[in-house]
Amino acid sequence: MASGWRNEKRAVGAVLACLILAELFYASPSFAVSAEEFYRNALAVKGINAFAATCQSAHETGFWTSYLWKNALNGAGIKADKNWRKSGRPSIKKSSREEVKGKQVYRDSYFRVYRSLEEFLSDYRAKIARDYPLAAKNSDTMWGYFSSLQKGRLGSWATTQSYFEHMADKAVKLAPKLLGLEWRAQMLGEYRQARARGLLSAREIKIVERKLASVGISVSQK
Repeated sequence: MASGWRNEKRAVGAVLACLILAELFYASPSFAVSAEEFYRNALAVKGINAFAATCQSAHETGFWTSYLWKNALNGAGIKADKNWRKSGRPSIKKSSREEVKGKQVYRDSYFRVYRSLEEFLSDYRAKIARDYPLAAKNSDTMWGYFSSLQKGRLGSWATTQSYFEHMADKAVKLAPKLLGLEWRAQMLGEYRQARARGLLSAREIKIVERKLASVGISVSQK
């Protein structure tokens, strides 16, 4: 009788342990994501360029391996301002590298914490619409979108002067994986769109043409 009671107690304990582990597992954010998964989710969000947003996030998170991504599902280094923190929404403090007058410095900042990729993309879309209206207006061209990230209502997305080139690097790397068989034609077409609208500086034009040439795309081709 006592043996049966002990066995029952052990069984109940095992069940409780499993329930606790399951609760911990499902309560923790799943941070593992691929470029393909990020892109698929971004395609469902209006007002952004899904491919450009994927390139930006790949750069900001080191292809979704960074501390901010793993601990906050923050895919673009979006900071938590005082209004965000005062409202009780979650944030995380982290030292990040910034460029000030050409010099690299480290500063402690608060960053927004999200519960899912979908929640991050929703807030990212809102930030683009609010602070980078030129990017939202030109969301049909990756190159214009990249350039517009440096022309926000409150300034540039990043302090580094090489941000556009970082985006271009990720674009030529990810395009074959994400844009399908016509990726070269799409990259070239969107470059022509951006240039025709006067969205690119002379420096950015040189960067794009150099990156396109590196993957066999000539700007003179039809």
